[in-house]
Amino acid sequence: MMKPIVGLFALAGLLLAQPSQPPLDDQARLQWFQDAKFGIFVHWGAYSVIGRHEWARHRFQIPQADYDVYARQFNPVRFNADQWTSLFERAGAKYVVITSKHHDGFGIWRSKVSDYDIEITPYPGDPLKDLAKAAPRHNLRLGFYHSIMDWHHPAYRPRRAWESKDPNAGGDNNAYVDYMKAQLRELLTGYGDVAVLWFDGEWEHTLANLKRDDEIYSYIRMLQPNTLINDRLYERKPGSRADFGTPEQFVPATGIKSPDGKDALWESCVTVNMDSWGYNKYETNFKTERDLIRMLVEVVSKGGNLLLNIGPKPDGSIQQEFVTRLEAMGDWLQVNGESIYGTKASPFSRLPFFGRATQKDANLYLQVFAWPEDGQLRVPGLKNLVHSAYLLADPKKTPLSWRRDGADILIGVPKLAPDDRVSVVALRLDSPPLVEPFLIRPDVQGNLSLGVAASEIETRFEQRAKKENALGHVFLTNWTRPDDIPTWNFEIPKAGAYRVEVSYGATRTGKDKDYVVSVGGTSVNGKIVETGGEWVFHAQRLGVLHLAKGAHSLQVKSAGTQGLDGVTLERVLLVPVI
Repeated sequence: MMKPIVGLFALAGLLLAQPSQPPLDDQARLQWFQDAKFGIFVHWGAYSVIGRHEWARHRFQIPQADYDVYARQFNPVRFNADQWTSLFERAGAKYVVITSKHHDGFGIWRSKVSDYDIEITPYPGDPLKDLAKAAPRHNLRLGFYHSIMDWHHPAYRPRRAWESKDPNAGGDNNAYVDYMKAQLRELLTGYGDVAVLWFDGEWEHTLANLKRDDEIYSYIRMLQPNTLINDRLYERKPGSRADFGTPEQFVPATGIKSPDGKDALWESCVTVNMDSWGYNKYETNFKTERDLIRMLVEVVSKGGNLLLNIGPKPDGSIQQEFVTRLEAMGDWLQVNGESIYGTKASPFSRLPFFGRATQKDANLYLQVFAWPEDGQLRVPGLKNLVHSAYLLADPKKTPLSWRRDGADILIGVPKLAPDDRVSVVALRLDSPPLVEPFLIRPDVQGNLSLGVAASEIETRFEQRAKKENALGHVFLTNWTRPDDIPTWNFEIPKAGAYRVEVSYGATRTGKDKDYVVSVGGTSVNGKIVETGGEWVFHAQRLGVLHLAKGAHSLQVKSAGTQGLDGVTLERVLLVPVI
């Protein structure tokens, strides 16, 4: 049974702090989020005691009474809000979003309207209250993830299919939403200025079916007019009143646009580990420091924010795999943060080198992943006058040489990269960057070389494929999912027939794998064969594509339902057939 919600409005005098900021217009309200670029996501709750997955109760079909045994064991005796927020500050994050309540219904604050929260545990404190006090001391804004779903509340429907013959029978979702509003009021009046309310669980259509999503939106705005609200309140529908979009476990190929074609605010939420958001004591697979730094750069170059998730242990400590990676990101940002914070998306749709770009006023930042072996970094179609060029990692800001080469700028760089993860070249220009559109075009022999560096990965939830570089090669690796599809945009001056050659490396896979190279409605098929190793690249000749004059988009993808595990794609070459 839930505690009665009557009398809640009389609690204001007992709460931590009231919102202190006056209402802002939309531009001012959103500005901090646009500038921040990097936040920490924290999934932490009763499921952490099980240590397998935040969906543990559902995945393992644990009866509510049995799950409650784990909930009562939640006792974060090693939790220290200042230690957490100090780590996040050292990582270079500007905000943190923590799960106030996940789908299991367990709240990690001392709720006056629920009997299913941290009050049923041995822990005497209120972690959210501690974080609300600590976050400002470490220059962080604090937000709350709050699940619309609730597997525990007696009024919520649907129940889980495995625990009820008729999951939709009974219940009263209107009563449940009233309860949810009461909890939101606690969070919005008792924990200071709440930067973000991050909803989840929208796919069960609770608010939309009741037509109460706008009501919740207006309620939040009444209590804290400056709080940002994510798109899951509105089932991720474009053009809603939400402040930002939330792609999950992937980076959109070209950022996100609103229905009117304008750039939209968005935030990729991604885990450091691979298998779960909550604490997983069995996890052995973690993204590398290089992966995470490059992901941050990629997200920011496309106009987004990165919300990087960790799952603390049930005792409140943070495992070392997370700590070392966050500190590495902070070390990189100490040197190169100028190219991240407060920047705008890249002015380039594509780049000829393996890397990304951002801009800020009359400054252009080139984040280089694979350092040019010939000592020349090509910046395509830059129309501006260049006042200076230098490495952000160089404390003396020693000028780099540069010269014009047609429409491009060639920058002379040292032989060795300052940082083999990401090195940043800064250009001071006469005005904000002005660039000509860059499309891959044929070389003097008429060949089109489509290297992986110039591709974007069309993908969705649970992206695994990534671009990597080693030993002078740039390639696509970890190609385990058929939904991860490398894509190139290019242009040809006249219609013609082109033979397709694909360069890849492949380990012994036990059986051949089929793949498809497609342009529009035409395609050719290939069959993967072993090359001697993933970094041993061989060119394979396929069939002929007949292409019209103009712009095209080419994709390489698995021909079956599985990905191309054990295959590293280097490039596609289109050779004119005479």
